[in-house]
Amino acid sequence: MLSSIHNQWLCPACHLPLSQKDRTLGCDNQHQFDLAKQGYVNLHLVQHKKSKQPGDSPEMVTARRTFLSQGHYAPLAQCLSQIITLYQPNDALRLFDAGCGEGYYLSTLHDLIKNTYPNSAYCGIDIAKSAVAKAAKRLPQAHFAVASTFAIPLAECSQSVVIQIFAPSSESEIRRVLEDDGIWITVNPAPEHLYELKECVYDAPSRHEVDDDCPAGFEILDNQELYFAIDVQKHEDTRQALLQMTPFYWSISEAKRALLSEKLTTAHAHFHIKVLRKMAI
Repeated sequence: MLSSIHNQWLCPACHLPLSQKDRTLGCDNQHQFDLAKQGYVNLHLVQHKKSKQPGDSPEMVTARRTFLSQGHYAPLAQCLSQIITLYQPNDALRLFDAGCGEGYYLSTLHDLIKNTYPNSAYCGIDIAKSAVAKAAKRLPQAHFAVASTFAIPLAECSQSVVIQIFAPSSESEIRRVLEDDGIWITVNPAPEHLYELKECVYDAPSRHEVDDDCPAGFEILDNQELYFAIDVQKHEDTRQALLQMTPFYWSISEAKRALLSEKLTTAHAHFHIKVLRKMAI
């Protein structure tokens, strides 16, 4: 059942609020956007696209869905749920996923915290249409749009928590959509993240650098790292999905793919999690 949360979406053409009538969202300037059968709306205008198929390819999206659905990154989702409940004491929650992919984290967080936040709303955007379609199917009680994190089609001060996991964004856009004292949680790779995979791919692999900077208009509440092993040796489907999640895999020959799969016997996840609060001006 679709709800009035759609009133939060803004028209990507003129930035007026969108309201819903039947299966269409429209603004006062008569710009209209149809809801897809899965329930999401495409708010990524053609003139703003840099390619015919922005974002991750359908093959990468499918591989990531397979990998995440097996629960390999469940410790990260659990950690995020604890952070949200720690820094968002009110029972009302408006949680926005900036770069939601196929919806694993938003769906998992919904299951983990829905009893803590009975009066809640969930929404997410991604520029990959195939990913958003899967997200909308996975969590139909949430609302999803195909859109850019550099031009977020959400009303000002409309969200209480923003999660951003391995996705680029505009800091000013995140600040704009967050309410005063709202929480922004970013997740990025820490130095040892999937380093074993990089060793299989590159002659001189480099480690990720941790970004501890605090964007203007925010204060840092927490910096932490999460490190755990991924069982890839016993499960061939896990190893294949992990490899297929990466752009590199799709640019090499079948022979190199087979060799890469054979060489990857261990893997570790290493995440840097930064928690920021929007400071009122």
